[in-house]
Amino acid sequence: MLGVTLECLLLGVLFRICLRNIARRYQARLKQLEQRERVAFDLHDTLLQSMQGVLLRVQSVGQRLPGGSAERDTIDNILDQADEVLADGRHQVLALRTPLVYGDNVSRAFAQVGHSLQDSFKTPFRMIATGPALPLDGDVGDEIFRIGREALFNAFQHAQAGHIELELVYGCEFFSLFVRDDGKGIDAALAPGAGYRGLAGMRERAERMGGGVEVLSLPERGTEVILKVPGKVCYAPQRGRRWRRRLAAWLGRTESRG
Repeated sequence: MLGVTLECLLLGVLFRICLRNIARRYQARLKQLEQRERVAFDLHDTLLQSMQGVLLRVQSVGQRLPGGSAERDTIDNILDQADEVLADGRHQVLALRTPLVYGDNVSRAFAQVGHSLQDSFKTPFRMIATGPALPLDGDVGDEIFRIGREALFNAFQHAQAGHIELELVYGCEFFSLFVRDDGKGIDAALAPGAGYRGLAGMRERAERMGGGVEVLSLPERGTEVILKVPGKVCYAPQRGRRWRRRLAAWLGRTESRG
């Protein structure tokens, strides 16, 4: 009996050590994200805003040139390229401003990104969550967030939509994510430059989790990006239940030895 008590005390000590290590890593990650947030604000408030001002001045000069002239066409082409560079810059700043994704707050992280994009692109956004918001495994939740963020940014940047919607479905068999827009649609071949960036990377991330990404689109009818990940992979309680079963089995063996 004394042996079982000592073993339980040892487990308690080990558990406290694990909690401290987790808390330490969490605080370190939070500090890193706070630093990235400051850098992102600096870039947005200085570099990107300054670039936008320069582009507006160049556009004003170009409008004074005769329409159809070689000089006017050259400036228009430069402005188009600059718009792409500026959009990519916003994308990188958004990546820096990643909300802290931890457990069951993935929906809050998506809401934060969606409303930030809504403010930037002036396109209405809404988010729907279906089913109980089960906690997600930390690493898997981070991957899911990165895929959804990429899909959201593509919709805001390329779709020319009137509305954009993100839905999270906490199903038993699968966790599903849907990003929908009512925009212009995309090229069926999904070729590079066709208006949807990062699709290959999104699919690779999903496949590493045992899931998949599907894109449905019709010209002038909009686009829907669908991510599905097996529930046994992404829901954190699954791992917790396995650990409790193992602990119960181990305690059972120690009691039988006593």
